[in-house]
Amino acid sequence: MILMIKKIDCLGDFCPIPSIKAKLAYERMNRGEKIIILSDHSCAPINIINMMKQYNCILDINEPIAGIYEITIKKLD
Repeated sequence: MILMIKKIDCLGDFCPIPSIKAKLAYERMNRGEKIIILSDHSCAPINIINMMKQYNCILDINEPIAGIYEITIKKLD
């Protein structure tokens, strides 16, 4: 099985667009796959964390550049 990591560019998108894109991508993922959401909207990480609480996943949030957030979601089931 090939595991994919998909990047979703949400730079310039205001909330709730990053959360909606994350949810839609998550629903199409297979177990073990990861997606990375890129956002420059400061509330996106918080909104995505809150939305993903209903799913069995691992979240990791980084800010590699000031004001740019990488939210990684790994699907566990």
